[in-house]
Amino acid sequence: VNDFQHITARLMSLLVCHSMCEISRRDRSHFPHLDMSGVDPSSLEYLDKTSSKQHVVLQWLQRLVVEKSRSGVIDIAAPILSRVFQEFSIGIVHFVDARKLTAVPFPFQFAEMVVIMLSFFTTVPVPLICAIGIKSVAKASIYTFLISFVFWSVHYIAVEIEHP
Repeated sequence: VNDFQHITARLMSLLVCHSMCEISRRDRSHFPHLDMSGVDPSSLEYLDKTSSKQHVVLQWLQRLVVEKSRSGVIDIAAPILSRVFQEFSIGIVHFVDARKLTAVPFPFQFAEMVVIMLSFFTTVPVPLICAIGIKSVAKASIYTFLISFVFWSVHYIAVEIEHP
C-alpha cells in the first residue's frame, strides 16, 4: 500500500509539473516535482520524447490504479473506483481548457480600444462628473485620482495576467 501511495504521489506531482509547464510555457525548472524513484527509467525517457506528457502520465496513473485494484492493494467498490477515473477525466478536461485559454491571444484591436476608452474615460467624464457632483475641489481631485488609479490598475493587472 505504501508503494502505491508513493508512486501515486510522484506521478501526480509529475502530472501537475508538466501541466503547469505547458500552460505557462516555462521549462520544468520553474515547477519542481517529487523524485521519480520507483518509476522505470525507460518510461521516463519515453516521457521526455513525447509531446503529450500530461496524457502519458495520466495513462500511467490510470493503469496503476487498475493494476492495484486487480491485485487487491486497493480494495474499493466499483462505483467508487469509477469516480476516481471520472475525477482524472475532469482534471484533464480542465487542463485542456486552460491550455486553450493560453493558446488564443487577446485580440490586439480590442486591447487598443480598451486603452483608448480608458484614456478618454479617465480624462473627460470622471473629472467632469466629480467637479459637478462634489463641491470641494480637494475632494473632487482626490476622487478623480482614485477612480482613475483603480481603473488603470485593473487594466495593468489584466495586461500582466495576459503576458506574465
